[in-house]
Amino acid sequence: MDTLKAIEKLAQRAREEKIPTCDVADRISQQIGAEEEGTFGFIVFDLFASLSALVASVVGYFSLSVLKSLTSPLMQFFAPLQEVRLW
Repeated sequence: MDTLKAIEKLAQRAREEKIPTCDVADRISQQIGAEEEGTFGFIVFDLFASLSALVASVVGYFSLSVLKSLTSPLMQFFAPLQEVRLW
């Protein structure tokens, strides 16, 4: 029971505490203004992403053409046997 009375006493003290008043509107408006001015970094990111996509598409195009020109390693292994007569 002593624990319950201690909790009730702490709750009563908490109810009697005064709520501090503070104004955060100025700080929030400053942060919003700072975010609107910081759009330059996003433009740099867009430019970097566009160049990366362009390079990736060029590399992909050339790698697909190289992949089509390659032959199977297994076929290269049996290529000398095609000229040998077995019978």
